[in-house]
Amino acid sequence: MAKHIINNSGGRKPLPEDEKYGKPIPVRFTQKQFIRIKRKAGEMPVSTYIREAALHAIVRQPVTKTLMKEIRDLNNLGTNINTLAKLAYQAGITSVTDKAREALEEVNAILHQARLIISEKEEISN
Repeated sequence: MAKHIINNSGGRKPLPEDEKYGKPIPVRFTQKQFIRIKRKAGEMPVSTYIREAALHAIVRQPVTKTLMKEIRDLNNLGTNINTLAKLAYQAGITSVTDKAREALEEVNAILHQARLIISEKEEISN
């Protein structure tokens, strides 16, 4: 009767738990997409390339339509204030010019804050 060897001392050592690959995720590609991925992978196995690309890629979350509309509205408001400031300056009304510039700076500060929020969300999602 043959004796089964469970621990083959000359065989491959088991991987630590944090290095073992878990659940496979099925992904489908069109023929063109697969050819493009193979070309990008070069000599690297396609599965390794896809894993590395997924772990290290920067994927940006889309900006919501509501937020995009508000940013566009703020930008338009800033443009209008800037136009008014130029017209007031040309007409020699310096008090209006100063107030328009202050309002424009506030709009710019709000736009800057919105950009920071968007970039924070992108960092969190990555």
